[in-house]
Amino acid sequence: MSVGPRQSSKHADASANVKSKPVITFTARPGKTVTTKLVSSSVDLRTAPARRRIKLTAYLHGNSLALIQVENTYDGVIREKGGVFQSSKRKGDGVGLQSVRHIAEKSGGVSTVTYQDGLFCAAYAEGERGNLIDRIAALKNDPRSWAPRRLNELMCENEDYGKSALGTIEQAERITPETLYAAYRRALSEAQVELFYCGTMMPDEVEAHFMATPLAQPREGTLYQPHTVVQARPAGDVREVVEDAEVTQGKLSLGFRTGGASLTGGEPAAYWMFQTIYGGSTSAKLFLNVREKKSLCYYASAQFVASKGLMIVNSGIENRNFKVARDEILHQLDLCRKGEITDAELESARKTLVNGWRTMLDDPLTLERYWMGQAAAGTLVSPEERIEQVADITREQVIAAAQSTALDTVFFMKGAAK
Repeated sequence: MSVGPRQSSKHADASANVKSKPVITFTARPGKTVTTKLVSSSVDLRTAPARRRIKLTAYLHGNSLALIQVENTYDGVIREKGGVFQSSKRKGDGVGLQSVRHIAEKSGGVSTVTYQDGLFCAAYAEGERGNLIDRIAALKNDPRSWAPRRLNELMCENEDYGKSALGTIEQAERITPETLYAAYRRALSEAQVELFYCGTMMPDEVEAHFMATPLAQPREGTLYQPHTVVQARPAGDVREVVEDAEVTQGKLSLGFRTGGASLTGGEPAAYWMFQTIYGGSTSAKLFLNVREKKSLCYYASAQFVASKGLMIVNSGIENRNFKVARDEILHQLDLCRKGEITDAELESARKTLVNGWRTMLDDPLTLERYWMGQAAAGTLVSPEERIEQVADITREQVIAAAQSTALDTVFFMKGAAK
């Protein structure tokens, strides 16, 4: 079962457990089914159109038990008498829910109805809180992704970017149905809505469909606008942090400031070219020299975090190679700063970037993520425009990008497992 938002003052949750053959809908008599009864009992035309919501969930448990659940919003007064819900359409007991109960009992099952006043159901909130805590705890289970996360925490500890999008376990433990519902209402009133469409309809058709939804209605309050500060240079001396972890392979991550190159400043196209030459492909300096020629790591790559003005180098190494691998990674950066970049490296990087942006045009999901990043940064530069930008980048611009790069933090996750 999933958590559903309570969009009005009352919310009802009706479910039926029915023992039967493994099918989802169970016939009570010709033309009548459990799902039909549940849905029809959930419809209430007095509820404001913008808040009407019916959610049906049905799944099997084992080979003989099915759960059918309907959640709906309701603006009226919920009345009970002797444990029986009263009809909202006439005087007396509610016929629809009584019928559902009889059908379930006839099939050897049960039916229950619960409601909550303007909140998320406590049981659902508790379950989802537990799921969130598990997700946060599981982040450390993947050392390859945890090392750069930990680097971000250290390098940006005084910035929002250094905080996990999932929050902390302590924060998750403090979530209640009341605070969760308050956050939900705040999101409805303040969250910016971004519409992405990839298909054959014309823009005006898409707009017409969107304008007919509740999301397009005027909202009270000031919409939240994402904002980040691009710190061009490190705030102080280089930090080096070593932490033991129960892993067999050490993880070395280095964080750099780009000198201001980002989606909103500097020369991002030139920086993409530099990052690709340095560590963005299998023909990059980090891959060919640190990994292949010197065999100092199992993998080594560099990523330009354009939204934040950072470059992150990630590698997997043996513990004994920590210092020599770190020094060689920095040495390859120095070579770029000195202009030791061949024509072949320059054109290979340009081709890699162009192919990446062109491939993106054929992948709707990747394209959606691209535009989401653009919207969050407040820029709307298309992949086609990026291709045009890198076409004119010179060697001198790439060297300047390398020279503007400054090491901020080194993080080494030292393998301690036997």
